[in-house]
This record gives sequence, C-alpha cells and structure tokens, in this order.
Amino acid sequence: MPAPVFTAVDGVTQGTAALVYLVIGVAAWLRGPRDIRTRVFLAFSLANLLVLGIPTFWWLRGLTDLTKLPAAATAAVMAALGEGNLVLFHFAQVFPKRRPWIRDSGPQMLIAYALIPVVIVGLVRFLPDSVDKLTIPYAIAAFVFGFPLIVLLAFVLPVAGIVSLLRSHRDFREGSYAYFKRPLEWILLSQIAGGTLAILFAPVLAVLAPNSLTLSVLTVLIWALGLMTPIAFAISVFKLKLLALNPD
Repeated sequence: MPAPVFTAVDGVTQGTAALVYLVIGVAAWLRGPRDIRTRVFLAFSLANLLVLGIPTFWWLRGLTDLTKLPAAATAAVMAALGEGNLVLFHFAQVFPKRRPWIRDSGPQMLIAYALIPVVIVGLVRFLPDSVDKLTIPYAIAAFVFGFPLIVLLAFVLPVAGIVSLLRSHRDFREGSYAYFKRPLEWILLSQIAGGTLAILFAPVLAVLAPNSLTLSVLTVLIWALGLMTPIAFAISVFKLKLLALNPD
C-alpha cells in the first residue's frame, strides 16, 4: 500500500502543536527552573518539537512522502518519539506530585533515558533496505532489543502513565488541592482519546480514505485533543499555582 501523504492539514496542525508545546514548556520552566515538573515537561516539549517539527520542516521544503525523509531525520524523529513516551510516563509520575514509584526508582529513569535513543538510532541506522538484505545479526538485535522496546514504549509505559494519572486524580479528588483534578481530567482525556484516535483510527483512515474530508476532520480533532495536555499544564502552573505545591 502507498505511504500516506503528508498534507497541508498535517503540516499546519503539527507545526502549531510543536510551537504550543515549546512556548508553554519554556515559559513554565522559566517560572520554576528547578522544579522537577517544569523540567520534565520541558523535556516532553522538546521531544514533541522534534517529532512534530521535523516532518513539518521537510513538508515546507516540498516533501509529502515521509518515507523519503533523510536517514538522520528519520532516526531523530524515532528517537524523539521513544524519548517522548518515556518523558510522558515520567511526567505522569511527578504531576501534580511525585508518585511512590518514582521516589524509589533509583537510577532506572536515567538509564532508560540514555539507552532508548541509542537502541532506536542503532536499529534505524542499520535497517536494511529490503528483506533480502536482512542479516542474522540485525534480526537478533531487533528481536533482543527492538521487540521489548516496542512493547515497553507502545504498551507498558502508556498504560502505566494513565494508571498513575488516574491514581493522582483519586488522591486529589478531595482536600485543599482538589482543584488539580480538572487539569488531570483534561490530560487523561487528551492522552486516552487523542492517543486512541491517533494510533488506531488515523492510520487506517489514511490508507482507506487518503486526502478525504473525514481524515482532515479526524486530524484536527486529534490536534485539539493533543493540545489539551500542554494547556492543562499551563493552567496548572500559571493559574492554579502548581509550583507552590511541594512536588514531594
């Protein structure tokens, strides 16, 4: 099947989303540069800047088939996507306050941050052009490192992050900080609904009905749901005084 075309709707929505993440991430970090929540969200914003910004940059240069991206750009996007999933899980572990697991995790997060991009870039860099060129060492490396990494990033971390947000929502349902439950609800809606549409429905529709009005509407809907996450964090920082809350 032909690769989905990167359309003007994709370019506009991804480009604006990258800018929104960057502006909010930098502004929040400047408000509290030593706060773990603003630092993690800034890292998440930078990951999104690469994931969303690189395809948009090449689209502005006339490229509409993302399979034709330069190898370095593809590796950067894939590595940033992997790091972004990890950072999003990290963010769920520290917003609005640290969860018990992250307090006792030791160096696990730092090790994951270092290893994930190395594995992804290595697998992308040495990916053969065709099945005929597939070597046994690469197949072993893909099975030993690539398959567990896909399971971790695509299933384990997203589910664990959502569970963390749900538990934080339960913890903040009552008491003096109950007003943080609304931003948590927005982030949960953004990640669950937006992620489901982006992962399950958009790729199928892109193949069955490319360049259709339905696909454009779905793209805009995913964009709107995705922006609920940075907007909810911005409201928490600048309106609800998140940084006055002890992160521990």
